[in-house]
Amino acid sequence: MKFGLVYDFRNPERWRRPFPELYAALLEQIQEVERLGYDAVFVTEHHFIDDGYCPSPLVALGAIAARTSRIRIGTWVALLSLYHPLRLAEDAAVVDQLSGGRLELGVGLGYREEEFAGFGIPLRHRRGRMEEGVEVLKRALAGERFSFEGRHFHLRDVRVTPPPCQQPFPLWLAARSPVTARRAARFRADLMLVGPPSVYEEYAAALGAQGEDPSRYRLLGLLAWAVSDDPERYWAEAGPHFAYTAGLYGQWYSQRGDLPEDREWRQWATWSPEDFRRAGMVLVGTPEQVRDGILAARRVLPYDYIVSWATLPGQDPKRAMESLELFARKVMPALRAAGESSEGQP
Repeated sequence: MKFGLVYDFRNPERWRRPFPELYAALLEQIQEVERLGYDAVFVTEHHFIDDGYCPSPLVALGAIAARTSRIRIGTWVALLSLYHPLRLAEDAAVVDQLSGGRLELGVGLGYREEEFAGFGIPLRHRRGRMEEGVEVLKRALAGERFSFEGRHFHLRDVRVTPPPCQQPFPLWLAARSPVTARRAARFRADLMLVGPPSVYEEYAAALGAQGEDPSRYRLLGLLAWAVSDDPERYWAEAGPHFAYTAGLYGQWYSQRGDLPEDREWRQWATWSPEDFRRAGMVLVGTPEQVRDGILAARRVLPYDYIVSWATLPGQDPKRAMESLELFARKVMPALRAAGESSEGQP
């Protein structure tokens, strides 16, 4: 089991600081979490958000690559339907070269109408652009010269240079529905799970139907944690920042919800920090309690990567380090030991 952290670089008005100061503090924090032994950091993407939600994850990853040497770096996720896939492939290849072959490229469909309108892309084209985009990405990142004729993209005799360091290149697809799970399986991509366990089951079944062994493909899931020797004190500080984080997604799902579970997620917009905690959306506890919660989640799904938010929007990065450091020193070793023990069992 590997452990990653998610960064969105959000800077809400309520807790705002100068953006250069925030970026510098988070880049310094990423260097520290590398020293602490975390396996990966991921950067998210959304556009036109008042709090500065990171719109350019590959640019941010270039800066992270220059400041780190071991930790894996990735997108969780790049909104592929908003990109020309050949351009995204070029940016990914350069970041992979800059990092010495450490990039994990996760891509997703996108769902906010404002983002598609802002880039002049009809929302109804998002699925077609996603399908063609993944095909172009796979061929471009393989380093081959190729042509492509689709409805949305037309390429003739192109080749990405320099190519990525890594071959085969690690490509992930995000899924929160059976349709997107089957798409990830069809493209033989690793899975970034955003939905319930049934979505992974759909993915594994689709892989099996193609003659593929699901255990050969990686699974990443978000399982937010807040670790402290005094959990109540820590959550009293961090809870409002978590409610802000999830509440924005609740607002988005209220505006557009095309899946049954979206109706449940809409209520996040009005939830308190304790509501999220009671619903199990965040593990708040001592190192032992958080360890046990993650082990329970790992018994439900075969996670290869478990990720959590690093510094929540508006949270002081130095205060967030209390939880990140405690997790690294007291939780990760126990979880890794438990994983090694279970692997040795018949």
